[in-house]
Amino acid sequence: MIQLNKKYNFIFKRKTTDYLIFLFFCFYFFVGLNIYKDYGISIDEPFHRTSGFYWYIWIIDNFFSNFSNIENLKDNFEKMEWSKYFADGIFLEYGVFFDLFSVLLEKTLNIKNIHEIYFLKHLLNFLFFYISSIVFFFLIKRRFNNDLLAIIAVFFYITSPRFFAESFYNPKDIVFMSLTVITIFFGINLLKNLKIKNIILFCFFSALATSVRSMGIFSVFLILFFYILENLEEQNFSIKKIRIFILIFLLYFFFTYLLWPFLWLDPINNFFISLKSFANYGWGGSILYLGEYVKANNLPWHYTIVWIFVSNPIIYILLFIIGLYKIVFNFFANLNKLWKNSNEKIDLFIFAFFLGPLIAVIIFNSTLYNGWRHLYFIYPSLIYISILGLNYLLNIKINKLYRNATLSIIFLAIFINILNIIKLHPFQNIYFNFLVEKKANSLFDIDYWGLGNAHSIIKVINDEEKGKKIVMATASFTPLNYSKYIINKEKIKNINFPGTIKTNADYIFTNFIYEGDPRYKKKYLIPKNYKKFYTLKKGNIIINEVYKKKSSN
Repeated sequence: MIQLNKKYNFIFKRKTTDYLIFLFFCFYFFVGLNIYKDYGISIDEPFHRTSGFYWYIWIIDNFFSNFSNIENLKDNFEKMEWSKYFADGIFLEYGVFFDLFSVLLEKTLNIKNIHEIYFLKHLLNFLFFYISSIVFFFLIKRRFNNDLLAIIAVFFYITSPRFFAESFYNPKDIVFMSLTVITIFFGINLLKNLKIKNIILFCFFSALATSVRSMGIFSVFLILFFYILENLEEQNFSIKKIRIFILIFLLYFFFTYLLWPFLWLDPINNFFISLKSFANYGWGGSILYLGEYVKANNLPWHYTIVWIFVSNPIIYILLFIIGLYKIVFNFFANLNKLWKNSNEKIDLFIFAFFLGPLIAVIIFNSTLYNGWRHLYFIYPSLIYISILGLNYLLNIKINKLYRNATLSIIFLAIFINILNIIKLHPFQNIYFNFLVEKKANSLFDIDYWGLGNAHSIIKVINDEEKGKKIVMATASFTPLNYSKYIINKEKIKNINFPGTIKTNADYIFTNFIYEGDPRYKKKYLIPKNYKKFYTLKKGNIIINEVYKKKSSN
């Protein structure tokens, strides 16, 4: 038997292992290419396309005055959802890199069909996540010097069902998280070696992440904080070290301003406006949390912690707790130093990256909704610490049988993840672990993205006579008409979406998402002259329901 490395035996040679890892990433890429059109449209996507168009037109207007097609672009923009808000100067503080890049690609490829445009966005979304998975592999490999742990980390990263699904349609949180992985990778390189190349790459990707979400600034401040700690530990401050500190700071802001058009309008004020908006977005609606409707701007402190616990596979949480123990133990074991070596320094950095934002949203009582998606960027840190926990378990000196049993449990957990992905496809976004799945509908908002909407609309279309005019109203907060962008135009041309319940609607749709307790909002009540027509359900979880008007005969 040939060793894969010093710790774990493997049946393949080094070169064969590289081929297998390469084939794994090829297979994952192939899977993404074959399923990205399976997903519905999330309720945020029309907003982000409008945002990208606004800034696309703004840049052309201000820098390319001879552009011949500008009036046609403006006409198209005015027909989009949310265009009036942008024209009135609302929502301009949102990071726009991915939105703008998507529009540039759409125009470069000259795609006209609206559902093909959104399919392109889904593919692009996946590609960002896919690239981040490769970077994550090398991040873990460099830390542990172990291919097996690195590939397990990638499996954890990509097969958590919710993240697998959202990698195709979440244009904000997943893209930001993907860029954060790359930022952390170069940040760790920077902690190890203060080369100018590492400084430039770290600052650039931090800025790129910031141009998606302003919280990207956190990685820069954390790196600078650790840089100060390191110099305090070594008592080695010098003019050269201070210059490096200033260089990181200046380069980050240079790239950030270069990549974010909103900051060009008013560089100082607009940056703080964006930070303030992310810290506490002013949405006054309520969300279903642990069976009660709670104001999004006044959530209990444990909201994010509970969501992390119930929406991830249990094995991640158990390994995370062990990894957390290892970090804390090492920290207190070093009586006179913060860390004994560079690996412990990196572990502490990742832990701070996980814990810092979590504490911040609790202290500042940040407005959160739709699960914990606003903090998805700490998910890679959760996986990292879980792998740290796994590494600790595998290095306990008991016997070979114990190690093999531990790895068998890990492989079984990954296999169960994959089964859940297949079972729930294309609605992996509704995943809850086995502790709460059976009660999830009564405890939490489920399909807050509205991914199941298009599926139920097609069910109605297929059941009705071809060419018949259909009125389909809504008895929930999620917009139903957005689904027209992801369904073939010919299929949906005869459906009218009047919005909330109308007495003359042929069908009434609900996915049980409300901005307040539905017991006190009559607009969400299903009239008595409608009967249940269809229930979209996966496993124990109901995604949405459609009611059909009873015949008058």
